[in-house]
Amino acid sequence: MYDLLDRSLEPRRPDSLHDLAAEYLVPGAVILDAGCRDAADLIRLVRTHDATGVGVDPVEIHVARAHAAVATAELGARIEVVQGVLEALPYPDGHFDLVWCRDVVEQVDLLVPALKGAARVLKQDGRMVVYTVFVTDLLAPQEFELLERHMGNVSSNLVERNVEEAFGSAGLSIERKDVVGTEYKEYAEERTQPASRTLLRIARLRRLRRSVVESHGEEIYNHVEANLHWEVFQFLGKLQPTVYVLKQR
Repeated sequence: MYDLLDRSLEPRRPDSLHDLAAEYLVPGAVILDAGCRDAADLIRLVRTHDATGVGVDPVEIHVARAHAAVATAELGARIEVVQGVLEALPYPDGHFDLVWCRDVVEQVDLLVPALKGAARVLKQDGRMVVYTVFVTDLLAPQEFELLERHMGNVSSNLVERNVEEAFGSAGLSIERKDVVGTEYKEYAEERTQPASRTLLRIARLRRLRRSVVESHGEEIYNHVEANLHWEVFQFLGKLQPTVYVLKQR
């Protein structure tokens, strides 16, 4: 049995998200990266598909990093980065061919208004690609409480039913749904062992609890502990990464 479990199941790589987006992009497409952070995904999409794009993020430091990354990539003529929220985008209806939304839904307080904003600027024949994470029945109540310490996550948005209902309320329908499960984590672990490093960090964090709290505070300790478990719980199937392709209803 252990010999069997030592064989790779050929998990999909995280880059498969970009392969999925490629199915809906043609040269000259206009892309919106909703919650762009450092604009790494947007830069890659624009370069690969001879497209133009907009990155929007509400966090000032993310916008600054995105501006710097776009400048380094020499794509300032093709990528605009703005600070703002989806429900107040300064673009006309039906402006974008693709809305890319990765690791964002979990942290949006007003999810339906945000999704309505994305739906408004999406072309009638455009698509929205969403990557998000849900809790599963394997996650114990005390583990869920631990994750609530994670700065930024909205607990209700970690529930699959809630998010899918929000899609519908925003005027979006699910064209495709793909439960990624543990595949991306397996792919990474087979190559660079990030889960092993995360477990080691958890062990060290707990041994150092007193000194970490004294030097950095209880809030930082709780956030780091929750953040590290967020990664491990995906590997264990307690959290379920899921990909959606959405379209206008």
